[in-house]
Amino acid sequence: MNIVQRRITFSNRKGGCGKTASAVNVAAALALLGRKVLLIDCDAQAHASISLGFFPYNTQKSLYDLLIGTYSSVLNVVQQSNFIKNLFVLPATSQLAAFELEFAGHTEARFRLSQLLLAKDASEFDYILMDPPPTVGLLSLMTLVSAKEVVIPVQLHFLGMEGLAEMVRYVYQVNATINPDIRITGIIPTFYNQSTRLAKNILDEIEKTMGKDIVLPPIRQNVSIAEAPSFGKCVLEYAPKSIGSEDFKRLAQLLDQKSKSR
Repeated sequence: MNIVQRRITFSNRKGGCGKTASAVNVAAALALLGRKVLLIDCDAQAHASISLGFFPYNTQKSLYDLLIGTYSSVLNVVQQSNFIKNLFVLPATSQLAAFELEFAGHTEARFRLSQLLLAKDASEFDYILMDPPPTVGLLSLMTLVSAKEVVIPVQLHFLGMEGLAEMVRYVYQVNATINPDIRITGIIPTFYNQSTRLAKNILDEIEKTMGKDIVLPPIRQNVSIAEAPSFGKCVLEYAPKSIGSEDFKRLAQLLDQKSKSR
């Protein structure tokens, strides 16, 4: 089945919410469903790249090279995952930090990634997922300009709720001023411990405030999710029978169902 390409950024201004793990493992799960997926690591920390075995000190071509014009095509830079056939990665290195500093005052820079993704050679991917840094800066804004959808991972505690509120306001601001096509597709409750009252109360509050339809299936606490990146693997490859793998597969299936209803 052919689907309309979906460009999704996994964004939250608060660090430690499981954003990168969500982006990496949803990308892997969608690829296992037979979708052709490109994951773009937009964070100078390169954690998404590392989580899939692309270490910055070994990376010859990266998003930085694409953004500064060393390469003109996304396909010149992407690398195929070592474990999952349909998963491709546009890796990051620490050079992205230099790009953000150098071009922070250049208004046109926020559109560079969007222009590259609109090129014909990028149209072969069913999904383009982005993992921006947990900050309000050029790289984060660049993903919101490039995407049509935002998925917000949220750790279920009080400060997580504050981070969610800030992120929602930021998306609305971008929608009103730069990218009228951007919308919030879903909220992912992360580090979910169903045995604690706090997690249940926060989840209920999110559903009450944002609506149940926008809250995606929670990702339960699972040590395998935290262990997998140290082996350069997503949790679906590292521990395919873990509850982490199970949760991300369920989440990806639900997200993919939205393609069929569009």
